[in-house]
Order: sequence, then C-alpha cells, then structure tokens
Amino acid sequence: NRRRANSLKVERQSKEFKTGENKRRIEALRTERQNEEFRAQDNERRAEALRIERQNEEFRAEDNERRADAHKTERQNEEFRAQENERRAEALKIERQNEEFRAQENKRRAEALRIERQNEEFRAEENERRAEAHKIGRQNEELRAQENERRLKSVKVKREEEDYKEEERRRNALRMHNTRDKYKNNFDGMESNYESKIKEGPTHICSCCGGLWFAYSIREYTVEMLAKKGLKKEFIDTVCYLKHAIIKLCATCRK
Repeated sequence: NRRRANSLKVERQSKEFKTGENKRRIEALRTERQNEEFRAQDNERRAEALRIERQNEEFRAEDNERRADAHKTERQNEEFRAQENERRAEALKIERQNEEFRAQENKRRAEALRIERQNEEFRAEENERRAEAHKIGRQNEELRAQENERRLKSVKVKREEEDYKEEERRRNALRMHNTRDKYKNNFDGMESNYESKIKEGPTHICSCCGGLWFAYSIREYTVEMLAKKGLKKEFIDTVCYLKHAIIKLCATCRK
C-alpha cells in the first residue's frame, strides 16, 4: 500500500495522468452512486466530513463565501430565481402555521421595520407606498365597508376609556378653535383689504369712457389684442380717446 501510494503520488505529478485519473474517479463514483444504499452512505460521510471541517472558523468563513457567490450566480438565472422564491414562500407558509414561529417572525419583522423607519428617506417612501396601497384598496367597496366597520368598532372600544374620551374632547375643541381662528383671520383679512381699497378709491381711468374704476374692474389690452377680436384700428382710435400703448377698459366698455 505504501509503495502504491508513493507510486501514485509520483504519477500524479504528471498533469495528463492526474486529469485522466480524476475522470476515472468521477466516472466510478457516478456509477457507484446509482446504488441507493451507497449514495445514502456517501452523503452521510460527506455531511459528517463537512461538519467537522466547518468547525474550523477560517474554513467556515471561506465556505460561506463560496456558497454565497454560487447562490448569487444561480439567482441570475430567472427560472432558478422564480423556483427558489416559490420554494421559500411555500416553506415560510408551512413554518408560519406554527404559532410560536409566527409570533417570533412577526416580532423580528416589526423590529427590522422599526430600525429601517429611523431612516427619514425610507420612512417617507414607505408612507407614500402605504398611502397609495390604501387608496387603491379603498376603491374596493367591500374592503372600504369592512375598514369603516373596523374603525367604528375600534373607536367605540376606545371611547369606553375615560382618558381617551377626555383626549378626544380636547382634540375636537382644539380643532373647532383652530377653525374659528382661521375663519376669523380670513374675515379680518377681507375686511382690511376692503377698507384699504375704499380709502384708496377708484384710481384707474378707462381709456374709452374716462370713468374711474378699481383695479379689479379694469382689463388691459393692446391694439393688436383688440384687432384679433375683430375690431378695426379706425374704430379703436375713435372710441379710445386716451392714446396709450396699453388700453384700459372697464367692465361696461369691454362689452
């Protein structure tokens, strides 16, 4: 055996011999693995050998890297990727039938989402996606009715709590207060604007009738603009006694 081993070692230094021997070994192994019992034993031996090797941290890191690269390459194939996604979804579906697993996974997902939402850009995009999905979902009449019912039940339950009722009353009072302030501010603004316009008085002269008008009653035109409306230049010169490049017409003269 020792002589054979040494002889084989010498022979395998020849690249041609080594290639030929590797081919023979592969073919022999392929033939042997057609035997189900041998294949099961061989798989067991390989798994055990790999388990022992992976106890070495350096080997484990390299093996993980090789596996990740191989997997990345395989997933570039669209058919493989689709099949793997389907397998993963089916496996996850089966695992989630276990209540404990489902609870743990939900917890992991919630924690991962909480961390991701600390990123302002991600949070904004997710909120937009949720709003869009919710908008589309509510176009379904049945879903909208169910959601409205859930909301009513939820509010009804919450209103049984005194703290919630008190908080809701405060929110409603604040909303009414803000609405009144907004209306008052708008009214005050309109009143102030009206008073300033009245004090200023009508100061814009109509080029046609010569009357004094407020700015909102006057429209400005050029000769070309009026000509496009079908008015002849002689007519424009006759009725517009104020000869300016900009012709100002009141509401009456525009008719």
